[in-house]
Amino acid sequence: MLGAVMGWRGAVRSIAAASRAAQRDSERRYKQALKAQTAADAADAVAEWEEIIRDLVSLHLDHADAIDWHEIAVSDKPQPPQYLEECEQEARAELDDFKPGKLDFLRGGSAKRRQRLVDAVVEAKQKDEQAFRQSQDKYVIDLSDWKADTILAKRLLASEAAAMRDVINEMESLSKDGLVGTEIRFDISDSTIHAIVRVHSDEIVPKVRRKQLASGRLAETKMPAGEFNELYQDYVTSAALRVGADLLSLLPLDEVYVTCTPMMLDSKSGHLRHMPVLSVQIVRTTFDRLRLSAIDPSDAMSNFNHAMNFKRTKGFTAIDPLRPIDQ
Repeated sequence: MLGAVMGWRGAVRSIAAASRAAQRDSERRYKQALKAQTAADAADAVAEWEEIIRDLVSLHLDHADAIDWHEIAVSDKPQPPQYLEECEQEARAELDDFKPGKLDFLRGGSAKRRQRLVDAVVEAKQKDEQAFRQSQDKYVIDLSDWKADTILAKRLLASEAAAMRDVINEMESLSKDGLVGTEIRFDISDSTIHAIVRVHSDEIVPKVRRKQLASGRLAETKMPAGEFNELYQDYVTSAALRVGADLLSLLPLDEVYVTCTPMMLDSKSGHLRHMPVLSVQIVRTTFDRLRLSAIDPSDAMSNFNHAMNFKRTKGFTAIDPLRPIDQ
């Protein structure tokens, strides 16, 4: 009897011990999974931070496709559509090839089979007529677009300011890229265009650096002032290059002016206002020689006539733009 008692108690102790071991193993796996998730979250946070930085300083890589206004100005006039009888001819050929068959009784008889082919010719003719009407409608639109585009191209090639304004009004995407800024105004005169860009303040640049530790955890440290200021400088100059590239792509101009005006503290008035910190004259021949994917946007300013007062320790200070702006 005693052996039996000790037996079941031993079994209970074994079960309890096994349960505790299983619990410890479960907790260990949970902690490993939690650590892995923490590492994954840290990796995602670092990747997100790197993407933000990359986007801020590479705006100039994603600009509008070039428009060849010279080609548009001499483009051929759309030709009116020709009525085609493709469907009817195909259906009529089947009708002409019709021959009564011995098994026609299975399909309602020869007369009914032939009638179906006759009906198919009528339907095919209707399809041809519908296709022709659609071609005519498209031709009317194409002809109208061609007239408007060729007239606009010739006005642009004649350096007509109103034509430039028409193109800019159509290209609303210039002022809708959230990273470039909050607003772009255009001053058009003397066959020249001056874009005044309200770029974001330096608050758009992350104030911390992120990295993933060997343990997998995320570490955030305050970004040094010099690095922060240089990142903001790269953002502003990249935005200027982006707007200049868009304008050179969209308009047949040899040069454009871009002035960036973030919100800053005016030491004279003590109030925040949009102040010019970068003004650059972007010349097409010089810009076209740049390999945009390899440049540092701030360093690239040395290729152009520009005004910029920047110190790594203090950041931007206001400048007098190359062309006057109406604040």
